[in-house]
Amino acid sequence: MLKIFEKVKKTKFSEINNHDKAIFITSLMIECAKIDDNFEKKEHELIKNILSKKLHLDSDEVENCFDESIKASNESVEVYSLTKDIRDNFSKDEILLIFEYLWQIILIDGIVDDFESSMMTKLTGLFHLTGKESAEAKLNAKISLSGEI
Repeated sequence: MLKIFEKVKKTKFSEINNHDKAIFITSLMIECAKIDDNFEKKEHELIKNILSKKLHLDSDEVENCFDESIKASNESVEVYSLTKDIRDNFSKDEILLIFEYLWQIILIDGIVDDFESSMMTKLTGLFHLTGKESAEAKLNAKISLSGEI
């Protein structure tokens, strides 16, 4: 397991810096981007844009966070424990915002395939969200993406 994930197990989450929290979110975004076996440049760019504009990381932090999350993904991040750590340590409003980011990653290519749909259904359950909350996050993601195009 990647060192950052081990650190959370030993430290109070509130004591972990924003960059390390962003790695959790980024790792999950990358898992969503890769689920259809087509991790495209526009998905890379969207993830980095979210890190910069929404999570307020500077350009060096964005690159470092992205690289660490790619490494974690290649080491086979376990989605169940990752979502549990996020669920246990983020507020409901933060989780809904993260879920919106995940929908943006899924929707950026204009196609929601069966693997992506299944992933979002699984994540809805893992985050203890309702179908309505997921649908609202998806709608917000569509609105956000249409504003960036």
